[in-house]
Amino acid sequence: MEIVLNFLLNYITLAVAGIAFVIILVVLFAKRKSLSRNTKLIFTVLLIILAVYFVFIIWITIAAGGNQPANPPTPIIP
Repeated sequence: MEIVLNFLLNYITLAVAGIAFVIILVVLFAKRKSLSRNTKLIFTVLLIILAVYFVFIIWITIAAGGNQPANPPTPIIP
């Protein structure tokens, strides 16, 4: 599970997913008349998968964002 989370939360994965999301949106809007039905369906499914991924990233960020210790750390005096 740690390997999967390391991959999903990686900055490179997030950047590639963001770029792919924007490119797919531009292609869908720019060529909406000339694309075949199957291509539109594939792009739409990819957009939904990427949107779910971004919602997951936001959820993880919110859930782990308040992960602070209750008390400030105390130094160990030797």
